[in-house]
Amino acid sequence: MPKKDVKLSQNVNGNGKKKKKKNKRPISKFMTIFMIVSLALLIFQIIKLNLLPAKLIVLVSLVMIILCLIILLILHFKAKKFLPRILAGFVALCMCLGLAYGNYFIYKTDNTFDVVTSLADSKATMTSIVVLKSSSIKKESGLKGKKIGTILDMDKKPTKRMLDDLNKDNIKYTTKDYSNLDELMEAFYSGEVDAICLNEKYRDILHETQAYFTFQTDTRIIHQNVHYTKVEKSDNLSDPVNDISKDAFTVLVSGNDSYGTLQDSNTRSDANLLLTVNPKTGTILMTSIPRDYYVELVCPDDETESTCPVGSYDKLTHSGLMGVKSTEKTIEKALGIKINYNVRINFSSVVNLVDALDGIDLDIKKGEEVDIFYVNSQPGLSVGKHHVDGETALAFARERHAYADGDNQRVRNQQKVFKAIFKRIVSPKMITNYGKFMDALAVAFDTNLSGDEISKFVKYELNNMPDWKIESYAIVAEPDYQFCYQSQSYASVVQQNDIMNEVARKKIKAVLNGKSSTTVEDPSGYSQTASEDNAVGNTEELQAMREENVESDDSYENDYDQSYEGTDYYNPDGQYSQEDTYEESDYQ
Repeated sequence: MPKKDVKLSQNVNGNGKKKKKKNKRPISKFMTIFMIVSLALLIFQIIKLNLLPAKLIVLVSLVMIILCLIILLILHFKAKKFLPRILAGFVALCMCLGLAYGNYFIYKTDNTFDVVTSLADSKATMTSIVVLKSSSIKKESGLKGKKIGTILDMDKKPTKRMLDDLNKDNIKYTTKDYSNLDELMEAFYSGEVDAICLNEKYRDILHETQAYFTFQTDTRIIHQNVHYTKVEKSDNLSDPVNDISKDAFTVLVSGNDSYGTLQDSNTRSDANLLLTVNPKTGTILMTSIPRDYYVELVCPDDETESTCPVGSYDKLTHSGLMGVKSTEKTIEKALGIKINYNVRINFSSVVNLVDALDGIDLDIKKGEEVDIFYVNSQPGLSVGKHHVDGETALAFARERHAYADGDNQRVRNQQKVFKAIFKRIVSPKMITNYGKFMDALAVAFDTNLSGDEISKFVKYELNNMPDWKIESYAIVAEPDYQFCYQSQSYASVVQQNDIMNEVARKKIKAVLNGKSSTTVEDPSGYSQTASEDNAVGNTEELQAMREENVESDDSYENDYDQSYEGTDYYNPDGQYSQEDTYEESDYQ
């Protein structure tokens, strides 16, 4: 039989009809469609993201297209036998998974930049009516006929909003006004007033004052007023450079002493770090300023309640209560420099970012070790190398009580933590943790850097891959006791070091001009590293505090039972109703 007839006979059945070909290899067809769609979407997302340089986009796109074509050709035309098909299918599956992850990678990046480069829509000002825990006043209605202490000179608008709130609820009360926080607290604890009207931004100031260190545990909130103020971009304008990928610039990193989101009301600036970046030389200078630096406040240029008179001196940390722009302008005036941009973070930012990176590595030198962390009473860090989580990194960055050098060592610790985070970000570990890191980054900070500026700087980084040289300088200051504007009372501060202010200014200028900060000599005589006997420890101090708290708790229990005797709330058996615990669970 001729060959032609053989082929024909193979394609017909017994009835002389052609056989229908079966739909073979559906998985290969699905992977082909998935690969083509994913590749097209990935290239589109890369272009839309506008982070990569044009030549790199073209190169990456060509490489991926050629790679996909080779895989598809092998899968459909070359792999005929079983084993080659399995191998080709496995390679195609890996390519599909890679493209899927690439799309996820780009999506997370795009979403994060949208969040980071947009300022919060509003900020909250919270004002509370506070009573002692031993008070018989359990809720708002209990204020009828009672006397409320106020500080109108310091906090007029929020106080009036709270009092108007009470009036709307038909609460009949009387008020007594005081000139400052100290007078208000004396009246509160002595029983001269039954409750006080307190702007929550002052709570941390009270906590850091030795006389009112236990204010948080002594009191409870029975009513709260929250007022939202719209935040405009004009409230935090930057002073941009012409080209962020070429021109040197300085960024203020302001670390707020709060947890949660950054949309809450302004809090103290617990860490103040200047980053001076020169893209041409690949140099980053970190300049740290003590949180308690006694400086002249520069208040916002607006009509809000946060303004203060010219010549008002306070700790630098308290400038954060008036917003990051006030901190920025205050530092500019103190050091005689210009700050181009600012970035605001808080405690939660540090914890979440470090945990998203699966921890950071800290090399603790002699004089930097901690026996027990003061902030959480957890075991500290001994001399040597440690891989730490977010909570430990934060505790180390906040530690000052364990050192003879106090706040001066704290700023060095903060620089060490920042360097460790930066080193972890540029390590290969970042690839596997990218999704978690971008999730954490999206809510970790806000900034007045524009999206275009961030995009341009990332393009510069990818194009040039500079070997960044990180230099550091920390201003050291001596303790003092001075009048502070925000609390209207005397408090512990550290006095400005005029010599080191000038050195810091010159070092920043040197980096801006393309030189190393090490070319500027420091005649202050203060060391930038910890002395070997610097670590004095927290063990004894914390133990003494625990013993003191036990004694005060015993005293409190006696006062508590006596104060409630003869009232509806007296429960000698210790059985409390739901109403008794309502305020604490809602507000503490």
